[in-house]
Amino acid sequence: MVEVRVENLCKRFGSRYIFNNFSMRIENESFTTILGPPGAGKTTLLRLLAGVEIPDGGKIYFDGRDVTDIPAKDRNVAMVFQSFALHPTRKVFDNIASPLKIKNVPKEETRRRVKEVADMLGIGDLLDRYPRELSGGQQQRVAIARAMVKKANLIFFDEPLTNLDYKIRESMRSELKKIFTAQGGTIVYATPDPTDALSMAKYVAVINQGKLEQYGPVDDVYNYPANTFVGYYFSFPPMNLLDGKVVREKGALVLNSHDLKVDLSDCKEGIKEGDELILGLRPSQLFKVDGDDVVKFEGEVIITEVIGSETIIHVQYNGARLAVHVPMIYRLLPGDKLTIGFRPCDAFIFRKADGSLIRR
Repeated sequence: MVEVRVENLCKRFGSRYIFNNFSMRIENESFTTILGPPGAGKTTLLRLLAGVEIPDGGKIYFDGRDVTDIPAKDRNVAMVFQSFALHPTRKVFDNIASPLKIKNVPKEETRRRVKEVADMLGIGDLLDRYPRELSGGQQQRVAIARAMVKKANLIFFDEPLTNLDYKIRESMRSELKKIFTAQGGTIVYATPDPTDALSMAKYVAVINQGKLEQYGPVDDVYNYPANTFVGYYFSFPPMNLLDGKVVREKGALVLNSHDLKVDLSDCKEGIKEGDELILGLRPSQLFKVDGDDVVKFEGEVIITEVIGSETIIHVQYNGARLAVHVPMIYRLLPGDKLTIGFRPCDAFIFRKADGSLIRR
């Protein structure tokens, strides 16, 4: 398997730079998610690593070997596309076997490997069908099987669950995690959905406009986001970010944000009265919080969104709009009152000037 290292990577289309001196490392035998919004550069990064695109500068290394100028066919990598990219006039067997036929693998070996990977993915009984006869989830499994049958050192996934409906995405996440754990290897998985990273990956690289905002183990990045962008984006639903100012009350420094107050006595980052900060509150930590130290307040419901078996409640409080995540179906009407709260120890404090985290 392969460790990937990128050094000072540059890529532009016309006069616009997608990456400009971009560097990162992907651990050997890891499942790493490249997370970012549309336009962040996720697909371009995968295509550069796979050799489909050529960089305008910088180096790409596989296990210390410079592969920058090596064509895709010689990198022993596989890629699963968002569109599935299945050949419509070929049966499932032939779609899966296509990379082996290109390499002139003997027929018996091809048949054995296709059957092995198809059974692993639960599509062994679909080998005689055409793609048009399959559901979206089945087509995705065929695309994954085609990548896995190569036994590549690296498998790249470019937003593979985006075109599937909500329920299929949920089931595919759990199945993919089991498959990848059993299969092993180095997996690089690009997605705009933080739930993919939280449910499947070991490492996450959060990128935005071609810049690496933060990279590390999933739990570390989630619990200690480097800045407001990472905190907001690597969260489902997105983290609530509220402007506030440092005030002094009874001799202590306190962050006051829309009359929600957090004691900053334990903050060692050199803050002072009058500083402008941002209070970050995860939606999952606002609903039905109990305890003596909880900051409680009453919001007015704007709208309730039921997503599968979960609910997102949008509330208005003192000029601020907040999202509250409820892990069940919980219906409220606009104008209803809802008491919510948070523990100060769960609050994230960021500097407003540069967005950097100063206290978790």
